[in-house]
Amino acid sequence: MKNLFLVVLLLIPAALFAQKDTAGLHVPMNNGGVVYEKVFNAPGKTQMQLFNAAQEWFIGRYRTDRVIEMIDTVNMRIIGKGKETVNFTGPVNASIPFDDRMSIQVDCKDGKYRCRMYSIALTIQDPAERDKTAVGPEDMVNILTGKNGKGGFNKAQARRMLEALNSTINSAMASLDKTMNDSF
Repeated sequence: MKNLFLVVLLLIPAALFAQKDTAGLHVPMNNGGVVYEKVFNAPGKTQMQLFNAAQEWFIGRYRTDRVIEMIDTVNMRIIGKGKETVNFTGPVNASIPFDDRMSIQVDCKDGKYRCRMYSIALTIQDPAERDKTAVGPEDMVNILTGKNGKGGFNKAQARRMLEALNSTINSAMASLDKTMNDSF
């Protein structure tokens, strides 16, 4: 009986602090919004080397320096806008490209840096589409969890969109990591 009581006492805190994973998709929720965040190690790289490499990545990845909105040399932070293509698999396995516009923040320190991707808006690329309403990953999460979400997606489509978004974000972060570690 004492063992059962001990097990229950140990499980209660774990249950209280557990976060619900959105249908097994590892969608990072933060204060009701989707925020992808990762800390990368860059052994042997100085803060300034990483800061300069992050600027190069923004310009190289998004083909212009106008995507950079803020360069903070005191906190070694760069914030900009990025646009990626999310290839959504729609009805009849048709590939439907969506523009993924997002804010990107890179914070640099000696030997490591953090990348955050947030304020994500997805719009269909097809110019023939009249209704180019942007939807966010939060809408897809809401659809999966049974709440109201906009965009006209059903649960299976919302899941596929989030899977495609995860893949796109992971690819962008891998590109940043490659630039940060290959520079200098």
